[in-house]
Amino acid sequence: MAEELEIQIPWMRYDLTLPLIEGRVPIEGVKLVPNRLAPAGTVFGPDSPLTTGDFGLVDLNMANWLPAIERDWGLVGLPVFSKRKHIYTYLFCRAGAGINSPKDLEGKRVLSTISGSAVAIWLKGLLQHRHGVDVESITWVSPREQWSLHNSRWKLERLERPKNVAEALLDGDVDATAVDVSDRRLFQILENNPKIKRLFPDYLLDAKRLYQETGIYPPVHMIVMSKKLDRQYPDLAGKLYAAFEAAKRLADEDILSDRAGFSVVDLRERVLEQSRKWADLYPHGIAANKTAIDTFASYCHEHGIVKATCTYERMFAASTLDT
Repeated sequence: MAEELEIQIPWMRYDLTLPLIEGRVPIEGVKLVPNRLAPAGTVFGPDSPLTTGDFGLVDLNMANWLPAIERDWGLVGLPVFSKRKHIYTYLFCRAGAGINSPKDLEGKRVLSTISGSAVAIWLKGLLQHRHGVDVESITWVSPREQWSLHNSRWKLERLERPKNVAEALLDGDVDATAVDVSDRRLFQILENNPKIKRLFPDYLLDAKRLYQETGIYPPVHMIVMSKKLDRQYPDLAGKLYAAFEAAKRLADEDILSDRAGFSVVDLRERVLEQSRKWADLYPHGIAANKTAIDTFASYCHEHGIVKATCTYERMFAASTLDT
């Protein structure tokens, strides 16, 4: 009996990937090894294993995907989109800054990165193309940049000292923020402090309109694999993709069988209602995500995060191109 190929997979707590972490999805000839210390896919330095391909699978912030490929890092994409977000959630303004519509952001100071955050990339692209905002008239105050930029027209300043988004707004460093927020206490401040307001008060409705009009529920994380592994085992990416699809089906089955174990009231009924209203918000595969992939890639090119657009053959592992 041939020895199984062991591949490290990050310890992802998404419901769609949990069956893989739990070992419930068999993969012929492959053993996935969950690892809490697997390489991160959001912030990394030049000595990261992602540069050389000395890793298995990584849950990657999509902002890093195309610039890493353009620089010939040792990774290649799987069309598995592990995390998606309502992008309009993350636009907050200082109440006294005179910002009442997206166009009012022009000429203002906004806390955000240009590269390194998929949420920030989606926000700038949507503001420009759906709301007519001249994003290059804005002074973008950035805490950090993951990648060097190829668009010299950006007005970019560094944040003088580390501050969270609420502090930057309340201290008057910026007029608005367009960054990812993943902290409950910070959300409480942003949503309850009278000196801060949302640019899109009915942000869930705006997110639904985006989906209804474009079919995009914005992906912000995706799975990438080692390019070394892909070259050595050309059929491996296809097997891994099929495993993520199987895990997604199992996760759906757990919820619809009322055995998912999440402390959300009426979870099964909510998921059924979501399916009726939105269809499948979490599809994997290139065909089902072509509009989102192409739109995101065009934003990365426009913003100067990459020098040129990229073919699917470079973006994705060959054995997943027919998904």
